[in-house]
Amino acid sequence: MELVLVVTAAGIIGFTLRYLIPGRTWHGLAVMPATGVIIGSLVWVLCLWAGFDRSSVWPWVISLGLTVIGCTVLAIRLPLIRREADEELWATLTSAKQDSPAS
Repeated sequence: MELVLVVTAAGIIGFTLRYLIPGRTWHGLAVMPATGVIIGSLVWVLCLWAGFDRSSVWPWVISLGLTVIGCTVLAIRLPLIRREADEELWATLTSAKQDSPAS
């Protein structure tokens, strides 16, 4: 039951951070919530395997805290990476067009 709550909370965190951090036009609608769900659920399971008790507050703090950190890093880095890749592709396409012989 707790895993369902963690998945839901992590998805909501990812969805919320998508709209709080600028640059959301550079990635899809489901990227941030999906990342939140993946990070939150994996960290929750790892916390349980590490021996934390399900009724303890620490698996919640660790999993949702790392979800916030991971989604924030992704929301900041992804637009930068995407812009660089788009500029590189544009430069490649425009230089190839200029180097081709005229018909």
